[in-house]
Amino acid sequence: MHFSLACTACAWTGPDADIAQCPSCGGIIDVVYASAAVDVDAAQPGLFRWASRLPLHDPSTALSLGEGNTPLVRSHRLGDELRLSSLFFKLEGSNPTGSYKDRIAAVGVARLRELGKTAWAATSSGNAGAAIAAYGAQAGLDGYLFTLEKASRAKIAQILAYGPHVTAVERLGYDPDVEKLTWANIRRLCAERNWQMLVTARAFSPHAMEGVKTIAFEVCEQMNGVAPDVVYVPVGGGGLLSASWKGFVEAHAAGMIPTLPRMVAVQACGCDAITQAWQADRPVSPIPGCTSAISGIQLTAPPDGDLVLQALRESGGWCVSVPDAETYRAQADLAAKEGLFVEPAAAITVAALRADRAAGRLSGEERIACWLTGTGFKDATALQNMVAEKTVAMMRAEEIVMIDD
Repeated sequence: MHFSLACTACAWTGPDADIAQCPSCGGIIDVVYASAAVDVDAAQPGLFRWASRLPLHDPSTALSLGEGNTPLVRSHRLGDELRLSSLFFKLEGSNPTGSYKDRIAAVGVARLRELGKTAWAATSSGNAGAAIAAYGAQAGLDGYLFTLEKASRAKIAQILAYGPHVTAVERLGYDPDVEKLTWANIRRLCAERNWQMLVTARAFSPHAMEGVKTIAFEVCEQMNGVAPDVVYVPVGGGGLLSASWKGFVEAHAAGMIPTLPRMVAVQACGCDAITQAWQADRPVSPIPGCTSAISGIQLTAPPDGDLVLQALRESGGWCVSVPDAETYRAQADLAAKEGLFVEPAAAITVAALRADRAAGRLSGEERIACWLTGTGFKDATALQNMVAEKTVAMMRAEEIVMIDD
C-alpha cells in the first residue's frame, strides 16, 4: 500500500482505515505516503495524474469532470500599482463547478466509492456543496447537504440543480455550538447509514482533503520548479491553507522545488478566530458570532484552525484580517484591472496583500501568489452591488459612429 495514516496530535500510526479521527486521542488524521516521490501519470484524467500522492487504492476507477490544471496568471496592472515585481493569481474558479472544492470532491467521491458507501452528507455555504453534488451526480449517488440559513442564493441554486437534498440549519455559520452539533450529528448519521461524511476540513475528511495539495503541485510546475516566496490563502475552516502547505512540503521533499513559501492566512474582520489566536499566541478557540458578510469563509469554530497555526509557524508566515469593504474593493479591482471575475472570498487575498504592502510587510521583490478560490458568479448579491452605480445608456444605431472616445 502506498499510503498509511498518522495522527497530527500524538504518536499514533496505522494502516489505511475508514476513520477520520485518531483512535488513540481523537486528533486530526494525516495521510502519509511510503515514498517521497511526486510522480505524474499523464494517462489519468484531471488531478488524478497526481495519483501517487492521493489516498486511493485504484485511481483508474475515479471519476473526473476535468478538475485541476487551472491557470496561474501573472498580474498586469495590480502588481505595478502595488509596486510588486512578481504577482501571480491561481484561478481556481476555472474548475468545473467554479471553485477549488472540485479537487476535494473528486477525491472524496472516489474514496466513497472505494469504501462502498451509499450516499454523502456535508455542510457547506455553497462551493463545497456544489462540488460534491456535481461529482455525486456523476457517480449516481444520493446526497444530503446542510447549509447556512443566510447562504448565497446563487450558490444554493447551483447545488439544487445537481439534485441533492438541501436543508438550511438555523444559526449554522454564526454560532459555534450549532456548528459543532451539526458536525457531530452528521458524523452520527453517516455512521448509522453507511454514508460518507464529506465536510471539507481535514478534521472530518482527511482523505478527500488530499486533493487540495494538487494546487501546490501545479503552481510548482507552472513556476518552472520554484515555489512562490509568499502565498495568500482565504481562510474559513482552515483546510485550504493547511492542505496547500502540505502540498508544498511534499513537493520540496520530492525535490520539485528548492525552497518553501511563507503562507499567509487571510480572514474577514468579524469572523477571524484564527487571526485572534495567532495574535494572542494561543490555540484557536471559537468566537461568539460572525458579523462578516463574506460568503464561504464564515466559520466561528474553524475545525482545522490549529493546523493553520502550525503551517504559519513552520513556514514563517502570518495572519491578516480584512474589513468587508476592502474585500469588495479588491473584487472590483480584480475585474476592472485584471479581467478576473472572482467571488469576494477569493478577492480577500488581494485585499490582504494591499494591506500588507501598505504596512511595509513586503519588500516588493517577492514572488507572490494569491489563491483565487472561486468564480464571481457564485455570489449574485456581491455582483449586483459591484455594478449598482453603473448604468447602461440607450442610443439609436445611427448614433454609434458619433460615440465619444
